[in-house]
Amino acid sequence: MMRGGLPWVLAASVALLPLPSSADELTPGDWLERMSASVHAESYRGTFVLQREDRLDTVSVVHATEDGGYRERLRTLSGKEREVVRSVDRLSARAGTAGSGDGGGAPNWPASSPVHLLADHDSYALKDQGRNRVAGMECRMLLARASDLLRYSHRYCLHEDTGLPLLSELYSGAGKLLERLVFTELDVTGSIAESDLEPVSEDAEWIEVRAEPGHLDPDPEGGDWGFSQMPSGFSLVVARERSSDDPERPGRYFVVSDGLASVSVYVEPVSEDRRLEGATRAGATHAVARVEGDYQITAVGDVPADTVRHLATSVTPPEVR
Repeated sequence: MMRGGLPWVLAASVALLPLPSSADELTPGDWLERMSASVHAESYRGTFVLQREDRLDTVSVVHATEDGGYRERLRTLSGKEREVVRSVDRLSARAGTAGSGDGGGAPNWPASSPVHLLADHDSYALKDQGRNRVAGMECRMLLARASDLLRYSHRYCLHEDTGLPLLSELYSGAGKLLERLVFTELDVTGSIAESDLEPVSEDAEWIEVRAEPGHLDPDPEGGDWGFSQMPSGFSLVVARERSSDDPERPGRYFVVSDGLASVSVYVEPVSEDRRLEGATRAGATHAVARVEGDYQITAVGDVPADTVRHLATSVTPPEVR
């Protein structure tokens, strides 16, 4: 399953911003900025439960920051045994791409998000729902209620000391809970031993996420791949070349976000026998694949199906827009 996933303000710069003297004085926007900065800026270990409709998975995690990126080890504690060791570089961590299709289906929790984009639209109504406790830790409950059906409503309980999301929930437009991730225990520590990041199972999966260098500016003349139309409230935040089997035809990788929700879009040259078309769903995550000429276009994200479909069909080749 591919998940969804951005050049925005450096997490470190957000962490250095002066904060009000009391957590009670923080606005919902301030709390979301803290969450975005903390998700991959803190080292921690713990256990969380991931609920997708009627399915429950318990996962242990060890997460260590490293040179602006991070390394982590995830291991399922219920159901089929699975272990993932993931290494993510600084650019990918900033872009949230580790939570996208690059993750190879590994369990995820909220990626850092370009929450500054929320100031550009009113697609969410933010509400501070007061203090709560999760995993024995004080946290601030926040609701971001979607104002349309292009995105889900989000609810978080953010650790008062670090801003880490101890609870994260997604709700449909009808108010149905689609996905819940909640920590049952969490230890935020200054350092993680190298041995704690080593896999304990022989068939562990190794995932390395490295951003392709350079950002591609949109070509207003239509000389490169792009989008004919964006869904309301969404903006293009990442545009990069993506290496392919054919060096003469590099692919493209895009991330589109509204500040909380993100969709990753992949454009890759494809042979006729490997083409895919159609849609799939896993919990709150939707993916749509289609073919444009000799290229495979895939869009995936934790947004409603219509939003993913809109973006997949809006991708246009050079000189078509």
